Amino acid sequence: MNAVALKKMLTTTILGLLLQGCSATSTLKLDPQTLDNQHKVLQDGVEAIISTKKALVAVRPGAETYSSQGRPTIVVTVLNGAEEPFDFSSDDVRVLVDGKPHKVFSCNELVAEAERLREGATIAAALQATMLKKTTVLPRAWHGGHVTIGKIPDVYHPSALTVIVRAADEEHEFLFMHFRVLQ
Repeated sequence: MNAVALKKMLTTTILGLLLQGCSATSTLKLDPQTLDNQHKVLQDGVEAIISTKKALVAVRPGAETYSSQGRPTIVVTVLNGAEEPFDFSSDDVRVLVDGKPHKVFSCNELVAEAERLREGATIAAALQATMLKKTTVLPRAWHGGHVTIGKIPDVYHPSALTVIVRAADEEHEFLFMHFRVLQ
């Protein structure tokens, strides 16, 4: 093998390793922060934030951590303390990343994506079983589910996620710090 071919092969190998290192997965975390008149509790072993007005709203990360190759999920639960029922779905959840509007997926969008990617009926059924779907929440009743949001644009820099949940004609605002977990 001549020197030029060896140099090309070595350069290609190093470049490939560098690119592979750049695309490596990272472990990410959504860390709930309490705001005024909120408190932390544990739900399924994960810290959640509770906000109480006419409706009680609890919001927590879907898991302690998640992979940068996946999308973050949050679990939203509402308890209707009002006298009137209200409809509730992922349409009532807004997310801002560093103050900018961010994508919140509906259950139908995720099911359609799973079917389009041929991930099968099992995954579509699992999504439908856990995702937040539109429901009329009667007085003194509760409803909740997982909400999936778009990938965070820059996982290498900490971000502030604001989650705004509308329930019983009121808005509840929650803050999460999003950051990469160093291992």
